[in-house]
Amino acid sequence: MNRDMASNDLENGTAALNPPPMPSGADESGCSSSTSSAPASKDRSEELPGLPRLNYKLLDHKKKLFLVGGLLVLEGSILPIVLFYPLWYATTLRHGILFAIITSFFGIVSGLEFAHRSWRLILKDDTYRPLDGGRWRFDFTHLTLSIGYTVMTGILIGASIPHEPLVRPLAMPLPLFFIEVGSLALASGFMDARHMHTTCKVSSIPKGAPIPPILLTFIEDVVAVDGGAGKTYRKRLLGRYKASKHFRGLIKGLNWFWGVGSLLVGAGSLAVVWTVQQEIAYGIGWGAPLVFTTLWTFITILWARRSLQIEKQSWMAELRYQCQHKDEKTPHS
Repeated sequence: MNRDMASNDLENGTAALNPPPMPSGADESGCSSSTSSAPASKDRSEELPGLPRLNYKLLDHKKKLFLVGGLLVLEGSILPIVLFYPLWYATTLRHGILFAIITSFFGIVSGLEFAHRSWRLILKDDTYRPLDGGRWRFDFTHLTLSIGYTVMTGILIGASIPHEPLVRPLAMPLPLFFIEVGSLALASGFMDARHMHTTCKVSSIPKGAPIPPILLTFIEDVVAVDGGAGKTYRKRLLGRYKASKHFRGLIKGLNWFWGVGSLLVGAGSLAVVWTVQQEIAYGIGWGAPLVFTTLWTFITILWARRSLQIEKQSWMAELRYQCQHKDEKTPHS
């Protein structure tokens, strides 16, 4: 009955997760002169008791973000298109050799990054693994990527083997990957809306706990492992999700936003690949997901910034209300 109760309190967000330090002069409720006088619009998350700070800013890692992200985009979208059309139309290379050249670049950057995160997850020092995770049990994002990479690689190899390569299947890997991710997002969003529970451990979410939108899990895993933030970030992120209704609303909204968009662009691209001329199909299959990702990322940045600002304004307003209410109840000598 009490299975894993003590350890799972932290994972379920029912325990306090590294709350930020109280401002100087604050009492147990978080009331202080700075709380009552600070402007709500100013980012003062360090003065908001009870709201776990994530302590991770993308701008602090912008060099790595742009380098790795740029190389992944180059490998996964730009390079196949840039190589395909000149080699297809401007050379006399046999098509099998042409696709052998293109396929040889697939997996260089993503493979190295995948190997790097694998190494971090199996290190003896338990720094990056999910909460209460075993050494040889990877996080959910790793399993998702493993399935996606296996399918994509299998298609690229299999469709390149014939003497005349199968161009349409060679345009399918990215659309299929987006269908996989979109399906996971929509399924988890539905389960979250229905208050369903997990049937297995999902990264730091224990078996039997309410399942959150999969976007929360992806953020947790990517920042903790690939971003190097470790288990501390996992704890803080789950704590923030538990404590703040505005943060939960942001994650749920973005989960549906990316889920619907990914599924539509994946299915739409796949349909176009099998209906238009094969040379056009190849460009659609590798190019449309990049256009979608760029647009959705831009909207996500604006959406997240605005939502986090509203979250902090609302949290500060609630603290002020609690402090004022407490002052009214406190008898004056």
